[in-house]
Amino acid sequence: MRNWILLLGLLTAVLAACAPKGSYTNVSADDLYAQLGRPNVLIVDVRTPAEFAEGHIAGAVNYPLQTIERWYKDLPKDKPVYLYCRSGNRSQQAAEFLKKKGFGNIYNEEGGIIAWAQRNYPLVR
Repeated sequence: MRNWILLLGLLTAVLAACAPKGSYTNVSADDLYAQLGRPNVLIVDVRTPAEFAEGHIAGAVNYPLQTIERWYKDLPKDKPVYLYCRSGNRSQQAAEFLKKKGFGNIYNEEGGIIAWAQRNYPLVR
């Protein structure tokens, strides 16, 4: 019986080691602003469509956090993906989710659109 318990423990450890390991980096509004216009960067607004329509960062796509299960597989794994929301809370949730799914090219803009606006960076309306 003890051998079975040891074997089960070893199997659990091996499976945990094989699980996807992702990561993300928190960045500032200034860091995100520096990425505008770069062709190899995807900017994702995880707010609701109504919030997105009120004003968003130029070039951003709107993929709401509430539907992340539907769109996360469409994200590129070969280029940087910058996430933002209103305050940084939902984008951090999205970053944590993507980290668990094995993404390693994720950047979370801390402070969200609030920090962006405080820097007087432009919004598309």
